[in-house]
Amino acid sequence: MLEKGHVFVYGASGVCRVEEICVRDYGAGKKEYYILQPVFDLRSNLSVPVDSPVFSSHARELLTKEEVEEIILSFREEKSEWIRNDKERIETFRNLLEGGTRKDIAALIHTLYLHKLELAGKGKKLRSSDETIMQRAEKLLFGEFAFVLGIDPKEVVPYIKEKLE
Repeated sequence: MLEKGHVFVYGASGVCRVEEICVRDYGAGKKEYYILQPVFDLRSNLSVPVDSPVFSSHARELLTKEEVEEIILSFREEKSEWIRNDKERIETFRNLLEGGTRKDIAALIHTLYLHKLELAGKGKKLRSSDETIMQRAEKLLFGEFAFVLGIDPKEVVPYIKEKLE
């Protein structure tokens, strides 16, 4: 059981804070719920049953600063092979976003970034589906990096570039 104020990563919502633990009835009887506030999206919140197996499978503790630094350095070598088949690639990337480790997500971002640079050199752009996945992956991973490092999410990419120079 988490306590009010606990901060962790929750699925695709990213870094969340437990704002409240309360009993609610949404039509299926009274249950205890966590009210979660995404730290970088103050316009929304989530109600999640405390006893939900989905909750426990999607909740992860925050990385440490050392783990963030290690993942940043992995951008130098971590890269996935480009999957040419669009359907297969999108499915693989979505699965990584939903259940991959942070290193997997970093490799996904790096792969998409390198492919984007390669295409730009030919005067082309990423497919919109690849661009969307890249944005989701960056929001998820870089949001956690920003929180752990105590910086604004907009400062994460410059921070990474500086560390890799």
